[in-house]
Amino acid sequence: MNEPINRSTRDRVSTPSEESKNTEGAPGASSANLAGAYETRKAGETRVNSPFRDAVRRYMTNWAAVFSLGLIIVLTIGAVFAPLLHTVNPDTIDYNALSNGPSWGHWFGTDPSGRDEYSQLMYGLRITFVISYAGTIVTVALGMSLGVVAGYYGGVVDALTSRFTDFMFAFPAFLFAIILVSLFGGAFDAWLPNGVGRAFILVLVFGLVSWPSLMRFVRSLVLGMKESQFIEAARTSGTSNIRIMTRHLVPNLWGLVLVQAAFVAAFIIATEAVLSIIGLGVNEPVPDLGRLLYDTASYMDQSAWGIFFPSLFLTLIILAFTFIGDGIRDAVDPRSN
Repeated sequence: MNEPINRSTRDRVSTPSEESKNTEGAPGASSANLAGAYETRKAGETRVNSPFRDAVRRYMTNWAAVFSLGLIIVLTIGAVFAPLLHTVNPDTIDYNALSNGPSWGHWFGTDPSGRDEYSQLMYGLRITFVISYAGTIVTVALGMSLGVVAGYYGGVVDALTSRFTDFMFAFPAFLFAIILVSLFGGAFDAWLPNGVGRAFILVLVFGLVSWPSLMRFVRSLVLGMKESQFIEAARTSGTSNIRIMTRHLVPNLWGLVLVQAAFVAAFIIATEAVLSIIGLGVNEPVPDLGRLLYDTASYMDQSAWGIFFPSLFLTLIILAFTFIGDGIRDAVDPRSN
């Protein structure tokens, strides 16, 4: 015969389904975030996991996304610390190794001038990553700010912002980038010499041509989120609009915005390489992947390795950012898989 359960004990114990009901209307609460939020450790004992922890766990199960993230981290570290990790200067000429293939002394071979291809590649990755990361930050700052403001306030603000975004969409992003770089590419060369001024212009250009799509994406999310119960509760309690946007809306957007940021980074790297190939990229002596492809194409018949490795790394980096974006999307929204 079963013993009766003490009422006080029964009242203190809640089931995961009951807890999930209590969390309805909380900031960022959704079926995707609540799925798997509880882990049974012992009989009658539960532990609540945060949505961030659940997303990280789901991301770590995607081997392609994990490998891609590791590859980007390793290449970024190698590029940032290139002067410390690579003892061979990319401009050093080895007259005894002209147009040589890969060897122990020169891992990726040498060009017809005797310069080490591996050192040139790692130094080139540095400027490529700087332009990509900085351009992505500018894109996210512009697109997220305008998208949140337009979606939250609506009305005239939304109409004006949306019409300006439509105007920006009228220009193809790549063609618009070519026009802007052609017009303003040398604007800062007098103040920022040695190719730094052109790199700064490229960062601004990529931010200007990439933000409209992100703005539309964020605006659509805010339109569906601003009528949620936790936003209504914040308004009722007298919370200011600025605080609602910065403390309630923006934190709940970061997961999906990171997905778009990964795709933007891939787009910037590919576009920057093409601009360098057609002569609109960074100025010498600053190298990047696009300029390496442009330079090595002129001596393909003498050293095929010179164009093989920059092409391989450019392809791997673009694919890696794409896989990272897909992995983050599946992690923050399991229903998308």
